Amino acid sequence: MVKRFYYDAITLDRAPHLRQHPEWSAGAPQSGDGLVIPIWRDKNLAFTDDPPRAVFLNGSGAAAVIEAAATVIFLGIEDGVSYYAADLSKLEDTGGLPLPDGAEFVDLRRLATDIDPAEAGYLAYARALGHWHRSHEYCGACGAQTVSALGGHERGCSNEACGRKHFPRTDPAVIMLVTHPTEEKCLMGHNKRFKGLRFSTLAGFVEPGETLEQAVAREVKEETGIRVTDVEYLASQPWPFPASIMLGFRARATNSDINCEDDELVEARWFTRAEVREMGETGMVLPPSQFSISRWLIDIWLEEEEG
Repeated sequence: MVKRFYYDAITLDRAPHLRQHPEWSAGAPQSGDGLVIPIWRDKNLAFTDDPPRAVFLNGSGAAAVIEAAATVIFLGIEDGVSYYAADLSKLEDTGGLPLPDGAEFVDLRRLATDIDPAEAGYLAYARALGHWHRSHEYCGACGAQTVSALGGHERGCSNEACGRKHFPRTDPAVIMLVTHPTEEKCLMGHNKRFKGLRFSTLAGFVEPGETLEQAVAREVKEETGIRVTDVEYLASQPWPFPASIMLGFRARATNSDINCEDDELVEARWFTRAEVREMGETGMVLPPSQFSISRWLIDIWLEEEEG
């Protein structure tokens, strides 16, 4: 797949066959050629100058971080180099660690499209697994403490009477560009969580017992009162905030009267292509951010007119 979005540019071999071997899963970079990605409370370590850069530690710095980490995760191998994530979240602060001068722990979303896409993919991978470990320290079945296994890709219940295995989960969410029955406008909404007057394509989580296409139709109807047809899957984007994958769809509305029926959206509107292109120029209405699949879905629709 052509790289269109942030967080989808990872090229390393995740090497699941190596997770069973203690020399790989113990959390020590192999033969001194390993790189460690530190994470702290859902933040990644980066140089925030222009442009920002991800921090990959090796040598004594990597060893110190691994020793201080509550959890170390084997991420995979690329070009003979092994990659690990080290979660330092149990530390009150990281000031006592030998971290590079000028580096700081920052929210990955703050770096947005300024950081190298491949680096962003590695940071997202590490962030997502670190978050999963912190939220699954105890067994959901019996309440006993869990223990990391398989190089950080499994947690096992420490209660022998239970022994349940827990694995990382990714929550599927649909995100869709809905076009007007005439195809000359697209539907976008202003979510109450958005900062500023930003509009974006509609989105929502898939519920148990429904197909992805059904989730698209349900979410659009629930949020705006619009019914859709011709639901078509286009692409996906990893979204580790905290543990989702965005499944991008296109759909066509069969009616045009908008009624924001729940409290998820403050407002929804039909936008012409000209209005979408003008978004942000006046500062009154803002489009989706460039690193999102939402923006890509909109850009494809805009290009159709040019084609």
